[in-house]
Amino acid sequence: MSALAHELLVTAAVAGRICVGLVFVLAAAHKAQHWRIFSGVVANYRLLPRAAVAPVVALLPPLELLVGLLLLSAQIRPWGEFAAIALLGLFAAAMAINIRRGRVEIDCGCGQSVLKQTLRWALVWRNGALAALLVPSLAEAGPASMTMLLTGVAAGLGFFLLYLALNIFAALPGARRFA
Repeated sequence: MSALAHELLVTAAVAGRICVGLVFVLAAAHKAQHWRIFSGVVANYRLLPRAAVAPVVALLPPLELLVGLLLLSAQIRPWGEFAAIALLGLFAAAMAINIRRGRVEIDCGCGQSVLKQTLRWALVWRNGALAALLVPSLAEAGPASMTMLLTGVAAGLGFFLLYLALNIFAALPGARRFA
């Protein structure tokens, strides 16, 4: 691998871990803060038996926090990446099943209760895009310079801010017609 390709791969890996790690930490915080609402959101998906809703609601925020911290710390690799990709895939599948059922008016449960978003294919694709941001981390190998790390952190923060801005835009009245 050329030096430039290595630098781009490392930078993309760091950026993906920072962005998705922050998404998971933020989602965990919002779910924990609004756990009563979140319980209704999980039940509303109608994918779990009633008895499984409470354990899922209790376990998901700490799990998301753990996954987010693993991504941000990059200490236990690639387990954080695999766990994040699996969770994003699980969430996307749950949304897709309900969209196929015609149940698009339920809250996605993606986090910020103020920015309630109903189900749509754009959210499924967003989860796929977040998972794709982690792919470079799975291939990353070799040392990283401070410049690569700082560039990756800056890019990851930029991606995260873009993610937040797009969520705000998507939650605006009338935004659904564009999704």
